[in-house]
Amino acid sequence: MRCLLIAATLLFASAASAASIPMYDFPLKNSDSRDVYKMSEHENGVFVFEAYRLSCGYCNDNAPAVDALATEYAANPRVQVLDLGLDTNDADYAEWIARHQPNHPVIQDTGRRVYNALKTANGVPQVFVVNCKGEMVGNHVGTWDGAGAKIRGFVERALQTTCK
Repeated sequence: MRCLLIAATLLFASAASAASIPMYDFPLKNSDSRDVYKMSEHENGVFVFEAYRLSCGYCNDNAPAVDALATEYAANPRVQVLDLGLDTNDADYAEWIARHQPNHPVIQDTGRRVYNALKTANGVPQVFVVNCKGEMVGNHVGTWDGAGAKIRGFVERALQTTCK
C-alpha cells in the first residue's frame, strides 16, 4: 500500500509540474509589416520552437536543419516551425533573417515567456515541441547533429493530441 501511495504521489507531482504555455501572440519579425503571429489561429497546432540568439554560433549552425524540418512538414498545416528569438534588438532579427532567409516564421519571445516556461537548461539553442493544448511534448538542448529523429519523434507524438 505504501509503495502504491508513493507511486501515486510521484505521478501526480510529475503531471502537476509538466511544462506548458498559453496560446501566446508574438511579434512577427520576418514580415513586411508589424504583423503578429497568433498561436490561437492554429487551434489544432503543433508548435516547434527553436530558441536562438543571433550571437550563438550553434544557433546559426542549426538554422538549415530548422528550415529542413519546416520544409518536411510544409504540407501539414498543423505543424508550425518557429524561430523563437531571444534577442531584444530589432537589428539582430533583421541580420538573422538576412543571413538565414528562413522559410518559416521568425518570432520574438518578448520577456522570454516561452523560453522561461519551457527551458530545461540555461542556454541556447533549445527546441521545444508543444502540442495544441500548450503542453511541452519534448525538448532538445544543443545542436541538431544526430537529433533530427528525436525532434521528429516529438512532433509525431504531439500530432497524436487533437484539440478540435
